[in-house]
Amino acid sequence: MLFHFTMKRFTMDYANLTPLWIAVFVDILGFSIILPFLPFFLNEFNTNPIIIGLLLSSNAIFGFFFGPILGKLSDIYGRKPLLLISQAGTIAGFVLLMFAGNIQMLFIARIVDGIFGGQFPISKAIIGDVVPPQDRPKQMTNIGVTFTLAFLIGPSLGGFLSYFGIAGPAFLASILASFTMIYTALFLKETLPSKQVEKPMILLESNATKTNDNKSIPIYKNKNAMLLLVQYTFIVLAAGVFQGTFSLFGFLRLNLNEQLIGLLLTFMGIFQVIFRSIAFNKIRNYLGDPKTAMLGLASYIISYFLLGFVSELWQLVIILFYISFSGATSRGITIGFTSRSVDFRNQGKIMGISSSLDNLSQIFGPIAGGILLSLPNNTFYGIFLSLLSIIPFILSFRVLKFGYDSRSIVKEDINFSKIKRNPEI
Repeated sequence: MLFHFTMKRFTMDYANLTPLWIAVFVDILGFSIILPFLPFFLNEFNTNPIIIGLLLSSNAIFGFFFGPILGKLSDIYGRKPLLLISQAGTIAGFVLLMFAGNIQMLFIARIVDGIFGGQFPISKAIIGDVVPPQDRPKQMTNIGVTFTLAFLIGPSLGGFLSYFGIAGPAFLASILASFTMIYTALFLKETLPSKQVEKPMILLESNATKTNDNKSIPIYKNKNAMLLLVQYTFIVLAAGVFQGTFSLFGFLRLNLNEQLIGLLLTFMGIFQVIFRSIAFNKIRNYLGDPKTAMLGLASYIISYFLLGFVSELWQLVIILFYISFSGATSRGITIGFTSRSVDFRNQGKIMGISSSLDNLSQIFGPIAGGILLSLPNNTFYGIFLSLLSIIPFILSFRVLKFGYDSRSIVKEDINFSKIKRNPEI
């Protein structure tokens, strides 16, 4: 019921983005469905937690390197073909997982999925192509909500299919991924403006993304884009530490068991979905995007700091709700700003970079969190996260000067005949 209501809210605004929500949902569902099998891997393949940790991070490591490559290729050859290639790679990864009889095959399956993990950055690039600037933060937030929904359903579904071993969930994931690929091939239209020769579109983008001769500014020379990427880096690094080691923190600080920790994380996800569906747009419309993001970033600082001083379960519950609020009000808007800081020629590349930053946080977050929690006083865990969160909050004052507000619209026409004549563009 919750999934149906949320997806209906998504498709009301931009029905042509429906294949994206399905693709992202299935991709994350396929990953999260195998999480209950981590203890099974320990016993079945006679390995240790370090190897299992490397198994999980192997996907993120290869996604870190290949995400920007796939994103940039989508800037050149089109979004749809690269999205289909990514989906085919995901299917291949699940099929390999289905027949994995040893730990080496598990690594190969996860690495293949990481190499072709372009669905996130390319989906974000498609949003940048078709969604006006004032609506991009809202639609980028939808990706996060879709991610959360998949994580709510995936682990429980994997547990239900555990009777069949890892082959059961892997088979279901491959079937769902195949359906998504077929759906994408049939219903997703190419959105890259330079490929839309029949019906040129009006692309809405920032004046800061082009020079006077209509040539793109490289991302590394784009001050706004680089500033937003730095801001996003610190946001996801703090989130990576928290998400990767929260269960360990809950056990060490409050002696929470696995069931209770799982229940808390589920409630966090449900809260984000409900908040996004009911309250998020009202706050955006009232405050505007920059100030809404600032509100979330300020909430991160306070919530993470208080996390280090939790002594009762009820205190932790309140803080977790505030952390969920922080993510719901800041991350999607930040990605929306990042999309708006470049033109369509660099949408795929910058979204690939942002996805690489997500992967980087998944690699280093658990390591940093483990080190912090190994200290004699784990109060430093919350203080460190709070300090990381101060930097993106300070940078948000500069973001206010960009004019990236949901209540203002900047429209620019793209001369497609000039794009076709100039091979450098």
